[in-house]
Amino acid sequence: MAKEDRVLLKPSLYSVFAGIAYWVLWVAIFIGAEVDFDSGAGKAMGAVATFGSFAIFYFFMGMTVNMVDVHVKGGKPTLAEAYIDAKQNFGAILFLALISTIVELIAKAARRSANEEGGAAAIIISIAASIIESIWTMMAFLLLPAIIIEDASLGDSLRRVRDISKGNLMQIAIGDVGVRIVTNLIGLVVMFLLFGVLYVSFDVIGGTVGTIIGVTIGGTILSLFAAFSSYLRMAYYTCLYIWAAECADKGPQAPAPLPLARVLS
Repeated sequence: MAKEDRVLLKPSLYSVFAGIAYWVLWVAIFIGAEVDFDSGAGKAMGAVATFGSFAIFYFFMGMTVNMVDVHVKGGKPTLAEAYIDAKQNFGAILFLALISTIVELIAKAARRSANEEGGAAAIIISIAASIIESIWTMMAFLLLPAIIIEDASLGDSLRRVRDISKGNLMQIAIGDVGVRIVTNLIGLVVMFLLFGVLYVSFDVIGGTVGTIIGVTIGGTILSLFAAFSSYLRMAYYTCLYIWAAECADKGPQAPAPLPLARVLS
């Protein structure tokens, strides 16, 4: 799909750049205010920053959902229409970001408590926290298409996802693992490429020029990879949701969207 219509990648790319600018601003605030993250105020500021990061990410991923949905259904996706759609559903996106923030904070607190205690219990708790995070991440990627495509509230989206996922959880989980494997394989290639760029920049060229080249090219490579990874996962879940919704309405004989059918064939 991205090859056929490269505009589909733009929201993911904008998400990366917006996320970088957002965290640079927060880091400046943290340093300027000399925030103690062990204090109540520090933890509160960290939670607010995390919430904003999720909100930015889900907003741009919502735009991706709109554009992939339009593309799959034979239309011409545009950034303007995708922005309007995501903006109209911003309330549900904020609730989604809030739940994601709570899940992440609970998981971090569990890991921190487990690490302080140590032993086998720490390993079990850490694994459980990672599983909970993974399950919620998978749910969030399924909820976004329900929110954007059907203009549903978070509650209605939860009920919709619950209905269409009955009996399909294994397929959804396997697909998610597949997307992760593909992303990790591409990431491995990217890491080798990045290592080569940094080696040439710092060891061969050296000096200020080498540093500028290394940071610029290396940062660009990482940004493009992060954008593509986000797009790949969101595009998969959007196609999966469209198919699951069709199956729920028309029965199991409903055909999968062409991009997904190509992957499954």
